[in-house]
Amino acid sequence: MKSVKNLLIPFIILIALVIGVVIYYVVDNMRTIESSETAAGSIDVVYFNMSDISMVTVYNRDTAHNTVVKCLVSTDGSVKYEYAGDDIKQGEKFSQNALSNYAYAMSTYSSNAKVSTLGNFAEYGLDNPKITVTIDAVNGSTTTVYLGNTSPNGQYCYMYVAGSADIYAVPVNKLETADKRAIDFLESTMLDIDYKDLKNVHFDRKTDNLSLDATVTINNSGSAYFTVYKPYNQLASNYFTNMIHDITQLQITQYLDLTAAELSSYGLDNPYYHLVLTLNSGENIELFFSQKNNGYYYGRMNGMDNYFMLSEKQISGLELQELVLINPYVTQFTASSYSSITVTYGDKSFKLDLEVAEGKPITDPDANVSLDGRNAQIKDSKGRSYSSILFESLTGIKIGGVELKDGINTSAGAEITFSLIDKSYNTTTFEFYTRDTDSYYVCKNGEYTGFYVYSKEFFYDAGSDTYNYGCWSAYELLNEAITNNINGIYDIPVATE
Repeated sequence: MKSVKNLLIPFIILIALVIGVVIYYVVDNMRTIESSETAAGSIDVVYFNMSDISMVTVYNRDTAHNTVVKCLVSTDGSVKYEYAGDDIKQGEKFSQNALSNYAYAMSTYSSNAKVSTLGNFAEYGLDNPKITVTIDAVNGSTTTVYLGNTSPNGQYCYMYVAGSADIYAVPVNKLETADKRAIDFLESTMLDIDYKDLKNVHFDRKTDNLSLDATVTINNSGSAYFTVYKPYNQLASNYFTNMIHDITQLQITQYLDLTAAELSSYGLDNPYYHLVLTLNSGENIELFFSQKNNGYYYGRMNGMDNYFMLSEKQISGLELQELVLINPYVTQFTASSYSSITVTYGDKSFKLDLEVAEGKPITDPDANVSLDGRNAQIKDSKGRSYSSILFESLTGIKIGGVELKDGINTSAGAEITFSLIDKSYNTTTFEFYTRDTDSYYVCKNGEYTGFYVYSKEFFYDAGSDTYNYGCWSAYELLNEAITNNINGIYDIPVATE
């Protein structure tokens, strides 16, 4: 049987090993960042007031790049900041706030962890540090800070101050901030163009070869609207107006430093969207945008060396269909604007006479509305006006599509014609020429508009639905109501099988 002494020796060795492992992990964890001085709180390793600094220089060993911010102190103690790094370009404007934040971050270091007092720099990547920060003070003194490796947990980096053997752990964002360059300090760009200074706009895109030129008009109430004048004449829609508003108020806050080889990755080697804003002064502001990518557009603007990115929420309308960007109707007008509307279809025709006060609808009780000389103010038992059905169908003829060509064949004559006479006795004529078995080309006052419409806009019979009639079918319905009304009331007969 072994002696107790022989049993104690292995036990003592085992205890020693356990203690050694515990000590190792404690020391390693302290190194990883828990400070031996946490009881004393945060340590201000380096601290300057901005008014005490003349310049901050940050050198990156890997790129041999110097990021330099000058701090110019005025007599009243305020500080103005200037960027003077290696990558500065003539004409660039920098944000005072961004430069101030950078200078402060690079000249102020607080730590909760002094990880070594031995000057063992190699162990922490400080024998040949990636980042060297030189802080020149107004009094002529210089403080040099070195930033080395990141901690194992990635939350800190190691630093020391020249002339000291003490090594500290500071937040890892010091390393991230140190890598900033000129592009990160650029002043945000906001176009802020007033419509009264805007002459016209151009918009084109490669997805469908759309190209629109429009001019802006400001009405008496101060509201602006756009009229497309090329490749056709048509009011632009509110969607187009909203898109241009977004562009005129565009704010660029995030810039990109891209090489020529990187442009294709961002869709900027061949941008999909292109806008030109021409001001009354003659200045052109030209913008290019990529297709949307993960919720962002990437772009560039004339007069700006850098590329930028924008959230999809900053611009609306770039991807909308052409018929959404323009007024989707052949013509729209109010009942009070015209005295008569004559529609001819083949050898048949009707005339709608209107006496409607300014700003009043066709259903106004004091309005006089007649169809071929007969009172047209007939309603159904629910109060729906048949003259209103006809009028809405006349002003709601939707454009079916755009077909640009020099001219159309008019030798067979127009199949359908609208003649509108306003209260000043001016006549506007719309002529509809056969395009195919289901559509018509649209001419206005003898000129092809570039649009076509589908036959349903004239001949669709909605039955009991009084909101979707084609205009000729709506005329036939009103004529039927006038003929068969009882005391001004007529209900559409319910279809039976």
